[in-house]
Amino acid sequence: MVPPYYNVFLMASLLQKNIKSINIQLKQVKWLNKIFDREKIPTTIAFDEIDAWLDTASGALFPSLSTTAIRFYGEIEDLRDRLRQNISELQDADPAERIPTPITKSGLNTRDKMVKRLNYMVEKMSIPTGTDYKTVVSFHRMMISSMEFALAIPQKNIYCIRSLFPDEVEKIISNLDRLKTILNQLIVPLVEKESKIINLDKVPGIVQSAKDIKSTIEREKDTAKDREEGVLALEKRIEADEERMRILEEGEEWMRLKELETELSSLEKELNMFEADLARLFSPMDKALKLLKKQDETGRHTLSLEDRRVLSSILSSPIRALDENVGDFLRTLRNIIKGDILPLKDRGRDKTLEWIEHLLNAEIFSTRERRNILQSNIGKIKDQLSGLTILKDRREIERSIISAKGQLARLQEEMTRSKKHIDSLEKNLTCEIGLLLNALESIAGKKIDINLS
Repeated sequence: MVPPYYNVFLMASLLQKNIKSINIQLKQVKWLNKIFDREKIPTTIAFDEIDAWLDTASGALFPSLSTTAIRFYGEIEDLRDRLRQNISELQDADPAERIPTPITKSGLNTRDKMVKRLNYMVEKMSIPTGTDYKTVVSFHRMMISSMEFALAIPQKNIYCIRSLFPDEVEKIISNLDRLKTILNQLIVPLVEKESKIINLDKVPGIVQSAKDIKSTIEREKDTAKDREEGVLALEKRIEADEERMRILEEGEEWMRLKELETELSSLEKELNMFEADLARLFSPMDKALKLLKKQDETGRHTLSLEDRRVLSSILSSPIRALDENVGDFLRTLRNIIKGDILPLKDRGRDKTLEWIEHLLNAEIFSTRERRNILQSNIGKIKDQLSGLTILKDRREIERSIISAKGQLARLQEEMTRSKKHIDSLEKNLTCEIGLLLNALESIAGKKIDINLS
């Protein structure tokens, strides 16, 4: 005979198996729903259509959110009306009797603060019209923050107000607990997908950064193209100027110009050598000249104005001294040295006198005449050169070439910098696109391709 409790155990066993089977089936349904939801998300995205893709993805990730949100919004709205009534009742309620005076005083003060904070919270309970995840999350955060602010009252004060108005406070606390429960239920569809929400929020910033970089690259490429065209124009200009110079250099006037320039160079070289020799003309008697200048300045021996001027010219510019009456000055100097007026040693005295005699006998005036002839011939050649139109043309072409080459060098340097900048920007863009792909693939749970064109 079967014991009477056997059927009960059998039924319990079967029920347990059925429950286990149902749980497995529910898990399979959830798993299939995830697969179907993921399939709704496109795998190829145009860069400019990512905002629309995000809307599609968020809809696929949270398919029941809209229905759930609408239902809970209605419940929250009802709770808001009940809380308004509860707050009004608390504000108008009479305190309980036979409560100690300190508790009564503290409880009444706390009621005023609580009523003020609760009214503020209720005013913030503006039911949103949107049911997307961003609106739901924002509304949840705002409401939780408002509730925490409303209840940020010390426990001692809560005890006092509960003692005075137990029924009214109990209703408010009960409705606030219900409100917190509904708010938490509102975001249940989002809690398990927090990482996806983080990436959904992150994508717009990455997209904007990538757009900014793309715009900068396009501007830089336009600028680089303008510079490249400028380089080509300058190269053509230099080529044309060099061709003009070549034609110029093949003409007869150019040959005449080169002959005059060669002759001018030769004369200027001869004059430079001649003036270098003149500069050394008075160096063997330099010590005697300086001693004479010192004695004239100290008054130990006074020179005439003419001799003083010649002495100054010889010491400052021997070449200009040739325009003075050097012969008379040399004779005066010879007499001064012979009169032992200057403190010269015998050897220095004799050498200086010998050099003075050499200069007086060397026809120094013919030396001055030779210099004047060289300067005159140089001046004539320069006049002839200045009269040649080809010289003006050559200088104009040379200036044009120098200017164009300077501009070309600057443009080429700017092009190099621009290319480096573009390369750097393209690397940054690649990095941003990589971050974007990672975020999108994390949202979609599958590989994503982005069409950047």
